[in-house]
Amino acid sequence: MVDWRVVLAVAAALLIPFVVVPAVLERLGRNPRSRLVRAAVWLAFLVLLLVPAALTGFAARIALADWVVLGFALAIAILYDYYRLNPEKFPRRRSSRRQTF
Repeated sequence: MVDWRVVLAVAAALLIPFVVVPAVLERLGRNPRSRLVRAAVWLAFLVLLLVPAALTGFAARIALADWVVLGFALAIAILYDYYRLNPEKFPRRRSSRRQTF
């Protein structure tokens, strides 16, 4: 049986930070690719994810190793998101081999 509260919570945790927050900030005149907007997006996501877990006591039962894995995965996701939206800020790696024609 599907618990619709869980489905709605997951939908809210994904839609509010990644769709609603950038749209609202864009209407306020912010560039959706800016650091401020991306920081607001990830902060909203983490708040929606971690505050209910802390309030219910679930976060206290998670092992340290799992927190390390979560932190590593979130760091990769945040850096990938920033790189994907701002490719011009990262220099392209040049090949070490010379091309011969």
